[in-house]
Amino acid sequence: MKKNTFLLYTIVVLISSNAFAQPYVDVVSFNYQTFSSTYKNNTNWKNKTDNYFLNFFLPKVFKNGNTLLIRLNTENIHSDFLTSPAYSYELSSISLPLGFKFVTKNKKWETIVIGIPKIAGDFRDKVDEHDFQYGGIFLQHFVPNDKLKLKLGLYYNREAFGDFWIPLVGIDWKASERFSMYGVLPSNYRLEYILVKNKMYAGINFKSFTRSFRLSKTQEYDYVRYNELQLKLFLDCFVYKKVLMFAELGYSLGENPLQFNYNTKTETIQNPVYTPMKNYPVFNIGIAYRIRLDLEKKD
Repeated sequence: MKKNTFLLYTIVVLISSNAFAQPYVDVVSFNYQTFSSTYKNNTNWKNKTDNYFLNFFLPKVFKNGNTLLIRLNTENIHSDFLTSPAYSYELSSISLPLGFKFVTKNKKWETIVIGIPKIAGDFRDKVDEHDFQYGGIFLQHFVPNDKLKLKLGLYYNREAFGDFWIPLVGIDWKASERFSMYGVLPSNYRLEYILVKNKMYAGINFKSFTRSFRLSKTQEYDYVRYNELQLKLFLDCFVYKKVLMFAELGYSLGENPLQFNYNTKTETIQNPVYTPMKNYPVFNIGIAYRIRLDLEKKD
């Protein structure tokens, strides 16, 4: 096994607020998500939102198994308000999660600590302190055997609407050679079945992801809060060595991006793009350079 591959396979990753743990590492990934819906207060108004994610991951594994975790996450949300004339608005964010995984000598316990500096907004004005957010993750793993991992922790972020805390709990369980379940609730959890060994995976994915974006002076420095809550079917397929294509199809159960008055929790209709919509189907497609940890262990 090549040295670089060995270093990557030894990592169990906890990096971002929307993917806390999984039996794989995406060194680089890009995905596109889209949905369309009508508004609750006016069904003649239509919205189409396109969401783009680009992520990079760089680990550094030490001889004792401890790991330095570095990641770059970017997001862009483009929404079209489909009236005559049409109107559009964009939100973006960039974050740099930096953390460390500590492993005990017997490999039974893993402690992960991550700090997450972030800027998020519409970036129509010069970036200032109001665009900055900061947060972190603490997660404790107990690994009784190769098929089971128990997780407990806490997530925090200083959002545009204030302090945001989430208790975390998870169970990774390899029930059989083909079926496994993994993730951390309430953020992200998967039930996965191997359709074709070492090639194709399918299953059900639950995703919950809350974030906020500060708006510019023309929007009176309001903010947009996005309570994303999705249940989706997924299909992952390796198309060439470690290059993977993936697709997801499901339904949104949460709230679309909504605008709130500055320094309050009161909704506003100043920008009609960010007013309540009906629940909607959602589609996601992407590509990644993925290291499956379970496959590397077999090499």
